Amino acid sequence: MLSAVTAAPAREHPSRRSIALTIVAALVGTALLVWQVRQVGLAEIASGFSAVGAGFAGVLVLSWFRFVLRALAWRALLPPGVRLGPVVAAAMAGDALGNLTPLSILVGEPTKVMYLGRAVPPSRAAAALTAENFFYSVSVAIYVVLGTAAMLVAFPVPGVVADAGIVALVLMAVVLAGAAWLAWQRPALASAVVSRLPSARLRGLVDHVRTFEQQSYGSSGGQAGRLATVVLAEATFHVFSFIETWGVLWLLTGASLPLEAFVLDTFSRIVNVVFKIVPLRLGVDEYASREVAEAIGLGGATGLTLALVRKGRVLVWAAVGVVLVVRRTRRRLTSPVAPRSPSTS
Repeated sequence: MLSAVTAAPAREHPSRRSIALTIVAALVGTALLVWQVRQVGLAEIASGFSAVGAGFAGVLVLSWFRFVLRALAWRALLPPGVRLGPVVAAAMAGDALGNLTPLSILVGEPTKVMYLGRAVPPSRAAAALTAENFFYSVSVAIYVVLGTAAMLVAFPVPGVVADAGIVALVLMAVVLAGAAWLAWQRPALASAVVSRLPSARLRGLVDHVRTFEQQSYGSSGGQAGRLATVVLAEATFHVFSFIETWGVLWLLTGASLPLEAFVLDTFSRIVNVVFKIVPLRLGVDEYASREVAEAIGLGGATGLTLALVRKGRVLVWAAVGVVLVVRRTRRRLTSPVAPRSPSTS
């Protein structure tokens, strides 16, 4: 094990690389976005935003419910008695920092755990969050498989988009196979993830997380109700996401296009998975949405405007999340430290 003297410089370099990577990815994404806007034309995009109008408030409401649903899934795996409000705020804070940095899982997930503070022992919060992310990843894989298969069957898409769809199907099949293996083997997944986090404070919780995992596996037979809540919340999350895309597409085109909305929402999910390194998926999400919309007959302008509306929603909640992080940080710096109650994990 490296000594504290050698470990300090080692942490500095990844931080510098992370900042440099963020800047490069943001610049490339911005250039790609500017190019697309010039290709489509500002007048066309402005017309699309005008058509959405007050409907953007509905987009925000639907997306807020998605935060609540994932928070419900996480809370179902936490100790009884945890209030939903702080869990929702933690999810929003972590999502904001995860979207604004290239190392989403290394920044956003620890932020969620630390945001809960003394409400939940960090070992329990980290293990429960890892489990929730597992279920969410499985739900994403299933959603992508269904949406991509629908696209390949229903639309005569050109070669590039079809090839991307086939690659997505293969990748998601691998994810589902891996998830089945993890469910069968029940490895100490949370403790393995926590041990690799950049926070020394969180790494010190590995033994507590591992103990919690062993206790959870040992009593898994009595967790059917909690797991049902998690599965239902994750599935409903995708339903709300689909409704959001369907509604925006209806505002942009004046027609009800559920299958097209399903396909476009699916590819947005693929972009979120593959291009996590790009802050806000800047430029990449817009490009994918434009190409897929063109391929399924909606026109590139519709796809680009849809993605820009989605980007506006992400920016709004990112701003809210940053405010939540700042407020929580100030509160901790100014409030006296109270003795922590004994952990029940």
